[in-house]
Amino acid sequence: GESIWSVTLDPVSDEGPFDIHVSQSLPNGTLSTITIHDVLFGDVWVCSGQSNMQFTVSMMFNATEEIQNAGNFSKIRLFTASLMPSASPVEELLGINLNWSVASPQTVGGPDWNYMSAVCWLYGRMIHQALDGRPIGLIATSWGGTPIEFWMPPKALQDCNDTTNEHLKIQPYNGPSVTVPVNHSNLFNAMIYPFTRTVIYGSIWYQGESNAGNPTYACKFAKMIQYWRQTWNERTNGIADIQFPFGFVQVNFI
Repeated sequence: GESIWSVTLDPVSDEGPFDIHVSQSLPNGTLSTITIHDVLFGDVWVCSGQSNMQFTVSMMFNATEEIQNAGNFSKIRLFTASLMPSASPVEELLGINLNWSVASPQTVGGPDWNYMSAVCWLYGRMIHQALDGRPIGLIATSWGGTPIEFWMPPKALQDCNDTTNEHLKIQPYNGPSVTVPVNHSNLFNAMIYPFTRTVIYGSIWYQGESNAGNPTYACKFAKMIQYWRQTWNERTNGIADIQFPFGFVQVNFI
């Protein structure tokens, strides 16, 4: 059968790159080995929200320049999740738009609304440069037009006395001309929870228009941050900081 296991590595002073080998003795006496190549040690950031965060580098005013220069930042690694909801938390992503990749013109300048998030890329590049070239991993997991309730775990909603279960049809920006029904917590379940076994340094958030003028947003935003931090801390056995940095753009009261 299938199972999930984890290994916690000791901190290392050398950023790499390294090859990581995982070996398992099989019942027939042979040794099965999987190797992960070109692994760096650095800081991982999660970038989430609605269309402001999903907006891609390829759609920027200076997209040509940004994409051409992306190859100069090979110590930045990129990942983009697919737009997938789930009624319950899942351990593995239901879809991947861009698997872990080295920053390059091809991986930074992907299809419109697909990859890579412009805000996520620009933030990660700024952090990378400010830290004298420290390796940075960027996880982009956003969905345009979504309210904050979709990104909150049920306990966070309960703390804000939200017992409703809104059912909206969200049109994926990069998908076929069909709608996907999404309920409260469904994007936390499918697009945040699978990452919570990964140790991250922090998160940035760009969302609010879909909750414009909602008087409960202050409670929900604070509780979402609290439970994201708590979930990451618990599922990484306390390695992810319970108060990890959470940067955001305030746009709820436009």
